[in-house]
Amino acid sequence: MINWGKVWSDFFIFLALTSNIGFIFSHDPYQLIIAIGVNLIATVLKFGAKKILSAELLATALVADLHLIPAAILYFSETHVDLAIGLAVGAAVANAISIILLFIEMVMEYRKQEDNY
Repeated sequence: MINWGKVWSDFFIFLALTSNIGFIFSHDPYQLIIAIGVNLIATVLKFGAKKILSAELLATALVADLHLIPAAILYFSETHVDLAIGLAVGAAVANAISIILLFIEMVMEYRKQEDNY
C-alpha cells in the first residue's frame, strides 16, 4: 500500500532541489520565488515526519531556507546578485544532501522489512 504522506513529502523534497537548480541556471526571479515556496513547503512537511533521520532531514531543509531567503533579498535588491546565486548553490547542496538522506533511509526501511520476514 502506498504511503501518500511519504509520497508528498518526497515529492516536495525532489521538487525543492530541481526548482533551486532551475534558478541557478536561469537566474529567473520567478524561479527563485518558486524555489523558496517549495523549500518552505518541504520544510513544513518534514516537521511531522517520524523517520529515523528526521532531525537530519529537517536540518537540511532549514539550511536551504536560510540560504534562499537571504538570496532573494540580495537578488531583488540587485546589490549582490552573484552572492545570491552562490547562496542558491549552497541551498542546492543542502537539498542534495537531503535526497541522499532519503535514499539512506529508504535502504534502512527495506532492510528492516526484510528482517521482519
